[in-house]
Amino acid sequence: MKQYTITRARSTVPLGDAVDGTPWEEATVFRIDEFSWHEVGPKPLTTGRVCYDDEAIYLQFSVEDREITASVTALNGPTFEDSSVEFFADPTPDEDSRYFNFEPNCCGQFKVAWQEAGWQERGIDRDLISPELADRISIRTSVPGPTTDGESDADGWWLAAAIPFDVLSELTGREIAPTAGTEWRGNFYRSGVATDSQKATWNPIEKPAPDYHSPEYFGRLRFE
Repeated sequence: MKQYTITRARSTVPLGDAVDGTPWEEATVFRIDEFSWHEVGPKPLTTGRVCYDDEAIYLQFSVEDREITASVTALNGPTFEDSSVEFFADPTPDEDSRYFNFEPNCCGQFKVAWQEAGWQERGIDRDLISPELADRISIRTSVPGPTTDGESDADGWWLAAAIPFDVLSELTGREIAPTAGTEWRGNFYRSGVATDSQKATWNPIEKPAPDYHSPEYFGRLRFE
């Protein structure tokens, strides 16, 4: 099981791709480079950083992508079908297996939900974020939106996001306010790729077919 330390930011975290001279500089880089279902073709690399303060958790992704496409414009739509990244996390791993998923596409549209393991198979409802809560999540990307058709000359894109802890608290019905030593479980994913061979994760998933909703394969996320 992989481990990642979420660095505490000592100053305002900018939502962009700049690293030098910002709190991102102190954050450890993670690599989404576990291609558990690879059979043929390239292995596009995605890297990222995470930090936090009293208000929010901040995510920064850098994505290798030669076919940058996005068509989803609705909140909680199937953004995983677009060029996208994903962050799944269980903020209370000692209590149960419930987790939230944050799935932004390259243009900044996203889905957020709160569910428990096996919700799909057992027909259990999940809670999707409301428009009012979603408006409090901030995202910046390098791809002009709201859609893109893959005709850009760019060979990659970046995305940065700030997810306030009070938004997660309202979504989950739990007090989410991590401090030094708090430990979550989670994983980072790359989606919207050409084939299953290009689907990648941070912590490996040992299943015969892609299944990102696999909290049993979450890694450790420890807050500094």
